Amino acid sequence: MTKRAVWTKHIGEWERSGQTQRAFCAKRGLALSTFQWWRGKLRCAERREPAAPFLPLALNASPGAVPVIEVELRSKTRLRLEGEAALRALDTVVARIR
Repeated sequence: MTKRAVWTKHIGEWERSGQTQRAFCAKRGLALSTFQWWRGKLRCAERREPAAPFLPLALNASPGAVPVIEVELRSKTRLRLEGEAALRALDTVVARIR
């Protein structure tokens, strides 16, 4: 396992632990400064990763149907908008892209 993989694993475990960084590192015998350095390095690398490409949308509205927009984030969090909220959100996104 590479150092990057080891530290990615440690940081993921810390995020799920609910502990402070100091307590997490002390319990596992990790140097807090090294932990913080790797956390910063990995967060910086995440920001440089290219965003997922846009996917084409097929808009097929049946007469009388309520418009719905549902987005699932990488974290598996879902955002669902219906009716007027969905239409306003879509208008906002399209205006920002232009």
